[in-house]
Amino acid sequence: MLTNSVLDSIHDGVIIVALDSTILYANPAYTRSFGVQVEKVLGRKVSEIEPNSHILDVLRTGKPVVDDHAHIVSVGIDIVANITPIFEQGIMTGVVAIFRDATEVLALKDLVTRYHSELLELRTRLLDVEDVVWDSPAMRRVSELAQRVAMVDSTVLISGESGTGKEVVAKLIHRVSQRHEGPMVAINCGAIPENLLESELFGYEKGAFTGAGREGKVGLLEVADKGTILLDEIGDLPLSLQVKMLRVIQELRFMRIGGVKQVKADIRFIAATNRDLKAMIKLGTFREDLFYRLNVVPIHIPPLRERKRDIAGLVRTFLQKYNEKYHIEKKILPEVIRYFETSYDWPGNVRELENVVERLVVSSPCDVIKLGDEVLSDYFDLQSDQESRVLVSGLMDLKKARELLEQELIHKAAQVYSSTRSSAEALGMDHSTIARKAKKYGIKFRGD
Repeated sequence: MLTNSVLDSIHDGVIIVALDSTILYANPAYTRSFGVQVEKVLGRKVSEIEPNSHILDVLRTGKPVVDDHAHIVSVGIDIVANITPIFEQGIMTGVVAIFRDATEVLALKDLVTRYHSELLELRTRLLDVEDVVWDSPAMRRVSELAQRVAMVDSTVLISGESGTGKEVVAKLIHRVSQRHEGPMVAINCGAIPENLLESELFGYEKGAFTGAGREGKVGLLEVADKGTILLDEIGDLPLSLQVKMLRVIQELRFMRIGGVKQVKADIRFIAATNRDLKAMIKLGTFREDLFYRLNVVPIHIPPLRERKRDIAGLVRTFLQKYNEKYHIEKKILPEVIRYFETSYDWPGNVRELENVVERLVVSSPCDVIKLGDEVLSDYFDLQSDQESRVLVSGLMDLKKARELLEQELIHKAAQVYSSTRSSAEALGMDHSTIARKAKKYGIKFRGD
């Protein structure tokens, strides 16, 4: 009686069937779903209700059917069924079948997918700030693509100038991926001598060559098992190793140097380069088949000069990093950041910006770093800019010349400083005067 009360109250449809396929019990949810009255179900054979039901297969084989999708013609609905045999003292006595509306199952799957996507986005936001600092649309697109590709094991080729943050993006992919609990191994293909690179990658058996260790050595491919390996500066990989690396990526197997047994490589491959691999293919210094094997999902990271909106956030991040590292409290005025954004192209990209911030933190004698700081002036040669002379190439009306020079100086100040107040101080003018003249010349200051 209690069992029937419990079954009567659950949301899924339930029927219990005897060995001869007679329906012994049907709960209200079942009769509602199938649009039948309980008295017209009990005592009838399953084949009379639904001739192709898998309940008959379970009665015949004694094996359960799980998550069976079917379309019930009589009522025009899709259902998911779980059909389980009932055993008493080792003897099958019947079958219990549980039915759920497939639309509800699909809705739940959609909900799970959406929650998973939101969780992925949240997890990415909670990564170390140092790893994901970008405000520009270009880097937002890079971040979104990296998150999407992280959920599969496709090979990724990250390209970009030196210092743009290729390794940071590779680490982001690994940390968001299903392999995040496994190792992340990075190897710079250009930093290790060619005669050592193969043994570093593949490892070797004892006695494989003169000088080999007595116990042999595990290679980085084995160290990266169940994780991710970053082949940084892949363009520097010697041709002789390009063939072997292609085979590893294709077959996910390799052999140690001097070995005879294949080692399985459960690895996700990411490659990075600052070189033009297509041009190298034409020159015969990079294999075309390896390029296409690596270039399944290309991610290009633009140089810092093309995404200067990222500079302010990067400066704040690096400032905090080196203040904490050296146990000091330096501040960088907005005018300095504005100069970084408008008056320098950063050929060394993010790496150069970080080096400059560290230099300012450790070398500046002042707690507040401003545009006139000696360390800053030396690095960017600001002193020569400040002492530059006006060059006159021809004669013109003196009043007009004065206006042109005034307009040019205020325009330059607006590029370097964020407000009319700080610009007025730099140009030796009253705040009200520079505000009036800026309006006259149509010059706008970002901070006003």
